[in-house]
Amino acid sequence: MNVSIRFKLLIYMTVNIVLFAVLLYGSNTFFAEKYYINHKKNTLIESSQKISELIAEKRRESDFHDENLIYEINTLEKSIGGTIFIGTLDGTVYYPLSTGHSPPQRPGFITDLPNPDNEPGPPPRPDFRLPKTPKRNIQGWEPYDETSFFFITKDPNFKIETLRYQAQLDNGFVLLVWVPMTGISENASISNNFTTIIGLITIVITGIWALFISEKFTRPIMEMNKITKKMSNLDFSQTLEIGHKDEIGQLSQSINHLSYSLDKAISQLNSKNRQLEQDIDRERNLDKMRREFVSNVSHELRTPIFLIQGYAEGLKANVAKSEEKRNFYCDVIMEETDKMEGLLKDLLDLSQIESGMFPINKIDFNISSLIKDIVSKYEPILTDKNIHISIEIKEELTAHADPVRIEQIIVNFINNAIDHVDKNKVIKLTVESIGKKIRVSVYNSGSTIPDESLNKVWTSFYKIDKARTRDLGGTGLGLSVVRAIQEAHSNNFGVINRENGVDFWVEIDIKETDITDTQKEFSA
Repeated sequence: MNVSIRFKLLIYMTVNIVLFAVLLYGSNTFFAEKYYINHKKNTLIESSQKISELIAEKRRESDFHDENLIYEINTLEKSIGGTIFIGTLDGTVYYPLSTGHSPPQRPGFITDLPNPDNEPGPPPRPDFRLPKTPKRNIQGWEPYDETSFFFITKDPNFKIETLRYQAQLDNGFVLLVWVPMTGISENASISNNFTTIIGLITIVITGIWALFISEKFTRPIMEMNKITKKMSNLDFSQTLEIGHKDEIGQLSQSINHLSYSLDKAISQLNSKNRQLEQDIDRERNLDKMRREFVSNVSHELRTPIFLIQGYAEGLKANVAKSEEKRNFYCDVIMEETDKMEGLLKDLLDLSQIESGMFPINKIDFNISSLIKDIVSKYEPILTDKNIHISIEIKEELTAHADPVRIEQIIVNFINNAIDHVDKNKVIKLTVESIGKKIRVSVYNSGSTIPDESLNKVWTSFYKIDKARTRDLGGTGLGLSVVRAIQEAHSNNFGVINRENGVDFWVEIDIKETDITDTQKEFSA
């Protein structure tokens, strides 16, 4: 049978109290009276010693008429609840004194003790002559020393037992001190009855208290059991709220710590598993990208190599008879060679930037002057293609970046705009400050980019119109290089479809002093 800890605690505590009550009752029954008698004997001995000191110098009967002495002895009688006799063995009584209205009480000095067990009595002193024994029922006696002894008597008329102590003093007087035994027996009986009542009340109270204590003790254990069951089901959402400082409190803290550690370990394991899945997916994507990359590079190189090979073989076979035709063949070979060189350069730059092998050297420079210099280099090409370009610089700004890489970004944007500009032939460069950044945007009139391709244009070799690749020019790596440079600078970039055109933009860090000046102007 499965017995709960609460019930076990109740049984254990109740049994302990019952055993204690039985032990207390038995002790009172068998040992209390003896203990009381021994206590009374010690009281009688102490009282006798005090009296002996009080009458040590007394020799005659008249000495006992001292009021102070009578007061002291009378006070001692009342304190022990007994009676004191002082006299001689021949029956003369010196205390208590005769009042004249009643004869003096008989002291009942013992002069000859019965010895039913043939035990030796107290050895009499040479001058200790015991007179004739009075007629009393002596139940027992016990020697204390050479001149004193205890005995118990029972009055045949009143049936009262008394405990008596008789001693022969050094000055020749006999001292008898006695107390009634009724108080001793009655106290033992009352104590037994009181113990029985208190024991029953204690058992009832202990039972109720045991229920409360066992419930209070087992509640944390039941809570721990509930929490650990949830932990076994990998549910670590709850914790133990036990504020005890004892072993149960320490155990609850250990369970909470275990729950936290398991939750943390499993969370880390799940995180690592997810990370591993992501790494596997990333590796698969990288492998796919590598294959696509190799395929794209092969595709980009195949055409120029084929043209170079064809025109070179034509020159070797002397197909071109005229000087003009030979020059055309050479121009095609040189043009395709330049395309291959540009492709390889972009591949090398992209690889170095993404691998971190090409460091970014940030310095402070005038972004407006840089853009004007770049546009001036493109004037012959723009004039030849009849393209109108405008520059809108709202303020002179100092950038904090790598000027070589920023120039590369702007060049790629301008080349991309030239390749995709429409018949309106409009390109516009804008430079402005936005918060703590400088935004440079290049707009070209032309067809907008489909929404599904807005985020893909930054991918290597991605081209919206693959059929017009050769006509539009480019290798499909320019925007990928822009993305890599911006990520190395930890800055944003993007593309926005405008009305009748497309706007590519990048953000560049502004010089700290320019930020402060701009903020002051804004506050003003």
